[in-house]
Amino acid sequence: MAGYFNIQNQQNKHFVDWKTNVKYNICMIHNLYNTSLNIGEVIKLNREEILELRNTVQKFVRLFGLLEQNVTQCGFNLSPSQVFALQELENKTLTIGELANQLFLERSTVSRLVDSLVKGGFVNRLLNESNRREVLVSLTEKGERSLIQVREQSIQYYGSILNEVSEDSQHQILSGFKLFNDALLKKRSE
Repeated sequence: MAGYFNIQNQQNKHFVDWKTNVKYNICMIHNLYNTSLNIGEVIKLNREEILELRNTVQKFVRLFGLLEQNVTQCGFNLSPSQVFALQELENKTLTIGELANQLFLERSTVSRLVDSLVKGGFVNRLLNESNRREVLVSLTEKGERSLIQVREQSIQYYGSILNEVSEDSQHQILSGFKLFNDALLKKRSE
């Protein structure tokens, strides 16, 4: 498959917050560009194309507003990290540790994130009756309503962006993001 990367460099698997995740992914591409390739490594893109990919990802992060701390890309008044947490809690209750794993974040970061969501009335935090050392997190009605609103705003926002390209290109964008996400997940699981 064109563009599949299988570079054997070890990366730090601990992330401080969602911005670090974005920076980590950009750094992976940067490291790929600056890495001397060893025999047996699979790579289809040349160095210039990898650099172009890195630059494109960086530009995407900036244009899409992923570095914003207090508003989502579609203009909702929550941070992207808060919205990601609400999405993970949709229709389920998770422990802080489970939520941290789903978000690829440290438990301490997720604890602070949950604190802000509790203060905003978006989630409930309860002690697990069967294991009093665990804290369970679930959406409140306000959290559920907010998640529905964010979803509708994001559908409109993404739709307005996708209207700028042909239907075939829209499907290519979706396929490309899926492939790239799969490659990132494989890299993180090493």
